[in-house]
Amino acid sequence: MGYLALEDGTVLRGRLFGADRPAVGEVVFTTAVVGYPQALTDPSYKGQILVFTHPLIGNYGVSEDQMESDGITVEGVVVFENTRPSHYRSVMSLDEWLKANGVPGISRVDTRHLVIKLREHGVMMGAIGNDDPERLLEAIRRSPRYDEVDYVRAVSTRRVIEYGEGRTCIGVVDCGVKKSIVRELLKRGAKVRLVPCLDWEKAFECDAVLFSNGPGNPKLLSALTEAVWTAVEYRLPIMGICLGHQVVSMALGAEVYKLKYGHRATNKPVRDVALTGKVYITTHNHGYAVRFPNTARGVRVWAVQPDDGTIEGIYHERYPIITAQFHPEASPGPWDTRWLFDKFLKVVERGRVQ
Repeated sequence: MGYLALEDGTVLRGRLFGADRPAVGEVVFTTAVVGYPQALTDPSYKGQILVFTHPLIGNYGVSEDQMESDGITVEGVVVFENTRPSHYRSVMSLDEWLKANGVPGISRVDTRHLVIKLREHGVMMGAIGNDDPERLLEAIRRSPRYDEVDYVRAVSTRRVIEYGEGRTCIGVVDCGVKKSIVRELLKRGAKVRLVPCLDWEKAFECDAVLFSNGPGNPKLLSALTEAVWTAVEYRLPIMGICLGHQVVSMALGAEVYKLKYGHRATNKPVRDVALTGKVYITTHNHGYAVRFPNTARGVRVWAVQPDDGTIEGIYHERYPIITAQFHPEASPGPWDTRWLFDKFLKVVERGRVQ
């Protein structure tokens, strides 16, 4: 038996599985039905305890080709039922995988009640463990809030890594990049140079720069706005994905704000209001969003989330810049917006978005 405690004093009882250790993090939820190995290895979830709304998690196990990084990056996992796998490609169960990565989980929690609470109150700090609930609540009080920690430093590469042998070189500033982003660029014949977020200058030896997804509060990454303007001065095409979209937007004058409970799902609509006029189904994983004051010159919004009007993508009239708040590389899907990588490589060739 174990507990999930929330900062508002709520304590939910369940069954512990995975690693036998406590965990503290920001409690968030995803409505994705499939793709739990990809979600759990997405560096953007660093610092967070992930709740799955789908009631059965683990039924196709874990296989090596489902990873978005070298291991599980979430702080903890909450599910209703942790199932045994039944799939020919599975090499281990969810429970075994969490144990191997030192990550705790808790099952048999009323995830419907929990998600309703998070939707009404907003995301909260929480803790998983078998301690007395009061000790878990004290651990939450002693821990820094999610918004106060620079998690990018923990997930960024420590050295320059190069992939592929293509003629076009894309320098990826690694804020917590997913492997799928690198794979999509390689599929299109590009060479990828992955550089540490703090050594972003090393990306500017390439033909273009991509600012990747990643975890945490973008306001703590204000130094990266210098990287964006350096790329502009070098006349390098720029792409931003998720956190990268927020960083690029901040450099262009955007304000960043935190969403009440974020967008985390594999079925979020995005309306293209400038380039194609279509609506795409996309994967999201972000707790922050941007808005632009009327004084921002040259910035054009090309994509919005029709449910709440969140800006989902921008481009610039004068500079070769295009961004996406959503994930065009999403694995296992949907694949509606993978064309964005083709468009970016055309921007690299032509030097403009239109």
